[in-house]
Amino acid sequence: MSEKPVENLIIGAGPVGLTAAIELNRRGIPFKIIDNDGEPTPESRALAINARTLEILEPAGVTEKLIKAGNKVEKITVRNQQQTLLNVDITQSPHKFNYLLVLPQSQTETILIETLKEQTQTIDWYTSLNSITHLDNLFKCNLTTNNEQKTIITKNLIGADGAHSTVRKELGFSFGGESNPDIWSLADVEISEWPYPFNNAVITFTKEGPIAFFPFGEGKGRLVSSKPDILNNLPSGMKISKSTWQSDFKISYRQVATYQKGNAYLAGDAAHIHSPAGGRGMNMGIEDAATLAYLIKRNQTERYTKLRHPVGEKILNFTRQQTENITSPGIGLMFAIKYLAPLVFSIPPIRNKPLKTLIGLDTPKPEWL
Repeated sequence: MSEKPVENLIIGAGPVGLTAAIELNRRGIPFKIIDNDGEPTPESRALAINARTLEILEPAGVTEKLIKAGNKVEKITVRNQQQTLLNVDITQSPHKFNYLLVLPQSQTETILIETLKEQTQTIDWYTSLNSITHLDNLFKCNLTTNNEQKTIITKNLIGADGAHSTVRKELGFSFGGESNPDIWSLADVEISEWPYPFNNAVITFTKEGPIAFFPFGEGKGRLVSSKPDILNNLPSGMKISKSTWQSDFKISYRQVATYQKGNAYLAGDAAHIHSPAGGRGMNMGIEDAATLAYLIKRNQTERYTKLRHPVGEKILNFTRQQTENITSPGIGLMFAIKYLAPLVFSIPPIRNKPLKTLIGLDTPKPEWL
């Protein structure tokens, strides 16, 4: 079974692929989007939605829905056991989105899917990409949908299919880097006791390693630890009533050498993976997808790698450094957090730079905003 050629075929209906679809549609560009699952991910996965993402999704009407559904984290507390070392007030940032929005990925995806439906666009669920064949300047994509084999021929192929990307593998993109052997853990929990308000993220340095808590809202949130089995190493002052999801994971740092080959493009985890420090993964992918849609509209796709690779490299190096700092904190870092950082955050012209980094505004502002 064959179909007529399509202008743009998006592989993957996670936040990155959905953003590509919404941004292409907003610009009047036809597309088809497929995903091998049949619904949004049931797991919370990525949480942080930063200010840059809110800027990017605002013209499509998505941002207002995300803000309504999410939890605004306005403060970050860093402590050593029970001793407070630093309080950061994110609302001091001179930007209208002066907070981190925390929303489970499952809910983010649901909002993006609802937006596409409102635009009378559909997703081909339960459809897997099996292989890709070059046809001059086109791509022949062999698919399986509901146990039926079919092909789609497309001019532009957009791989938003995650860290194990079939598009990346089929087209031979390199994915250099390394993996850290340490096992991290996370748990989404419901809380019965906690001394902090739920607009406050808390990072606790313990003898077993750092533990971060990011609140979803009143009485619930995510714990992340640099060690396995996080529920046996809760931060002081916390008692939980229930765990709704747990997972162990390893951190890798990898990036493709180029984000495009001909008219095939990679975005999000298909192009770069790194530490979750700073909550940049999903946000970077959304930036990739929106940038690509903009370039497709302007017939300037040859600029895609030049625009996005340096940004991905910067964030990969940034998250690696942040992860090394928090997992191996020395006396110097503790001194800086306790005595120097409060001074930095007390002076407006100086604090603006680290605050911009916290809310994701340390990358070049997209040209169309």
